[in-house]
Amino acid sequence: MTIPSVTLKQKQIISHLLKFRFLTVKQLQKYFHHRDPHRIKAWLADLKEKRYISVIEDKTDPTKPHIYCLRTKAKYLNESKNYDKKFLERLYEEKGLSEIFIKHCLFIFDIYLYFLSQQEKGATLHFLTQQDLAGYDFFPEKLPDVYLAVETKSVTDKYFLDLFDEYRKPAGVIRFNIRKYITYCEDRGWQSNTENSPFPSLLFVAPDQKRKKFIFMYGRAKLEKTYEDISLFVTTQDSIRFSKGKTNIWKKVE
Repeated sequence: MTIPSVTLKQKQIISHLLKFRFLTVKQLQKYFHHRDPHRIKAWLADLKEKRYISVIEDKTDPTKPHIYCLRTKAKYLNESKNYDKKFLERLYEEKGLSEIFIKHCLFIFDIYLYFLSQQEKGATLHFLTQQDLAGYDFFPEKLPDVYLAVETKSVTDKYFLDLFDEYRKPAGVIRFNIRKYITYCEDRGWQSNTENSPFPSLLFVAPDQKRKKFIFMYGRAKLEKTYEDISLFVTTQDSIRFSKGKTNIWKKVE
């Protein structure tokens, strides 16, 4: 079988679509630091023509940005062949997933861009989505949206991050996740598999100030009842969207 060639930049796009599932031109512009979108649009058009990616467009509303996702042919570009089988099977249905789920995935990439913008010189950012975590059996059964680690010469700070947007709006989802992490920490699941390293801090992203307050109040009430040392920080989607410079947008629950 002849596999159409792609450039290194196009391989990066494929890799990010494997990791984040959905992307827009604007997001790729920010990632590649391109002021002009024409080159990125050309890369995407070429990948679409070669049937590595699909485009989701709303023909009733031409103002909506096109959203890109993978087609199953993209698996041939993976040199290691270490794709999760269930994820590959999902690629057949990727284009038809719900709009609120797609928006959830898109914002995870916005969070990634935010952390890249906050990265200090000499530090290394490890940003693992649920696709990356599929092979790890000691994480919570209900995986976080992101496991991330910020590594410097002296220390590595680790975090579990969850986004509570329209896709995960009910208050019960928030309550469940807070209890899940407390139980996971109390059961020593993390510690026994990481040579007793400190439990990752929790980062919760709320859709608005009302939900942020709810997370703060409920989280504080639950954390006060455990003897475990668990740190929970909360922010909003708008705080990430409009973040500038190195301003701290995270509020510690205490």
